Amino acid sequence: MNIHRRQMLRYAALGAAPLLPSAALAETWPARPLRIVHGYDSGSNPDTISRIIAPVMSEQLGQPIVVEARPGAAGRIAASQVAKQPGDGYTLLMLTAGDAVIAALDPRVPYKLLQDFSFVSAVTEFPFLFCVSANSPIRSLADLLTEAKKRPGELSYGTPGLGTTHSLGGELLQEMTGAQMLHVPYKGNAFQDLLGGRVDFLIATPSVSLPLIQSGRVRAIAVTSRTPHPALPDATPVDRLVPGYEVNSWLGLAVPKSTPGERMQRLAATVQAATSAEQVRTALQGAGSAVATAGSEAFRARIEGDVKKWTALSGRVKLES
Repeated sequence: MNIHRRQMLRYAALGAAPLLPSAALAETWPARPLRIVHGYDSGSNPDTISRIIAPVMSEQLGQPIVVEARPGAAGRIAASQVAKQPGDGYTLLMLTAGDAVIAALDPRVPYKLLQDFSFVSAVTEFPFLFCVSANSPIRSLADLLTEAKKRPGELSYGTPGLGTTHSLGGELLQEMTGAQMLHVPYKGNAFQDLLGGRVDFLIATPSVSLPLIQSGRVRAIAVTSRTPHPALPDATPVDRLVPGYEVNSWLGLAVPKSTPGERMQRLAATVQAATSAEQVRTALQGAGSAVATAGSEAFRARIEGDVKKWTALSGRVKLES
């Protein structure tokens, strides 16, 4: 082939390129499976909620979604790993309100929540429950506070770990009542120790607590929202005995900061569609959660508000993270 012919073919190819549909020149997204990563054990609240929404999100996106647990360090391990992933929209992090606690209390983590992530959408919100075993002499929140003041530093409560929203709920209760209690952090499920009498009460999520409550092995004596929980009308809102007390948690999806805006928007629309599905709403209600979708800006504002709240608490009392 002579030089002139090669040049003509090159010019023809260059001239034809703009005539191709732009979609044919770019990768169709998503073109492969996605992941929702969370930082807690299988069966935990983030795991349960992720598995409820993932199938419907998968239908919307036309690709499988794998739920992947990376438990440890109250979610720090999972967040650290996702922060280092490419910003391509294929890896999502199921954030918990505990991530805002970590941002407020722990400057040692190798990522910055508000700088290293973009926030897709909130998914659910829920309060915590104060749970005792069915044979516990503590029958009410009033009993619990009386017992705590009678035995300063001896009444024990378990949570999923230091620096979780559960643990700060306990710290806030102590600050507001003057009670002194012993915090026992657990890496996994603490209900066996509750049932065995090795810890006096737990601060736990409804999704984990409800099956044991419904079986009659555990009692919920209080709820951390200012209104009763729909599934547990007899659990007293802490606010009724401790005016102003309120701790509500949430779950929501985030992606690495560099994720393109159009993929963020597609993911947010997918979350909205999933949480609008009747079967998802029913499943979330069964897990003790309420749908609480919010756009990226509203979700960021909520996280920033929580960071400020817990930073302020840490300035008043000594907190462990």
